[in-house]
Amino acid sequence: MDYLFDNKIWLAPLAGYTDIVYRKICKSMGADVVMSEMISADALIYNNPKTKILTEFDEEERPIGLQIFGNDARKISEGIKILKEYHPDFIDINMGCPIRKIVKNNSGAALLKDINKIKQIISKAYSITGNEIPLTVKIRTGWDSDDNLLEIVKIIESEGASGIIFHPRTRNEMFLGKSNWDLISKVKENTKIPIIGNGDICTPEDAKEMFNQTKCDSIMVGRGAIGNPWIFKQIKNYLQNNSYYNILSPNRIEMIILHLEKIKKRVGSRKAIHLIRKFIASYTKGMRGASNLRQKCNQTKDEKQFIEYLLNFQPEVYPCPPLRFGRRAPQADKNNLENE
Repeated sequence: MDYLFDNKIWLAPLAGYTDIVYRKICKSMGADVVMSEMISADALIYNNPKTKILTEFDEEERPIGLQIFGNDARKISEGIKILKEYHPDFIDINMGCPIRKIVKNNSGAALLKDINKIKQIISKAYSITGNEIPLTVKIRTGWDSDDNLLEIVKIIESEGASGIIFHPRTRNEMFLGKSNWDLISKVKENTKIPIIGNGDICTPEDAKEMFNQTKCDSIMVGRGAIGNPWIFKQIKNYLQNNSYYNILSPNRIEMIILHLEKIKKRVGSRKAIHLIRKFIASYTKGMRGASNLRQKCNQTKDEKQFIEYLLNFQPEVYPCPPLRFGRRAPQADKNNLENE
């Protein structure tokens, strides 16, 4: 399964952001592996039409995984049966999402509190996937500590998972502080299945440091890829040549317009304007005078006017700084992101 795990750069599943349009943009910019936004097992079973949209992908996105979440082993396995009909390259079980509405339902990171349930879920899921399709599990360090981390990892491995995607923060830490990459090293040293490291990769330098420090098999980029799809090519260039190109402000403006056009082809002009807004702040971060541009773009509902604002914007031509996150994640990340 080298096509998934051997020194690959993954795009994280981020609810509200990594839809089919943005996945394809990131894929064109060098992302090796992409994943769907997380999909509810219950909604799959009840054939929710909105959930069906989340399962859609194009062949050019491969290899792609479909990520499922839930709180019951039987329902998750039933959901996996349905997901298999879409022929993804792998299926991932979410045991890491920290947001309140998910853990309140005893899903996502809440599962890390119940080792027996983790075992039941992986065992039941593997009975459906078997050797037919790889099964991965995305986890955090634990609910409020790393006390049971290695036990959880061993259970996931022993019950048949093909790989583990690991974000070394507890649920209680949310996106605060720095993720503990030393724990990625610890997990890697104590398991035989591939480990995909995740957390705080915002620059090519971060990516190289994670590979070198943790010896993980592949890495996953989450918040650092929002409004910055170029990061995948930059990482690859840096890993190979120890250098990478900077992205100028005009390139970012062009990408916003391209992104809008791609959304428009799927959902129409009016809805496209609404959907692109969440990306504007990240695309224009660090651009001098961008605050006024963002305000105008967020207020208009007219596509022509929206594009005029972008085309008439005159930023200074200089490289935008890399995206960085302080001790507290931006509000959009805290409320909407599934899991980095």
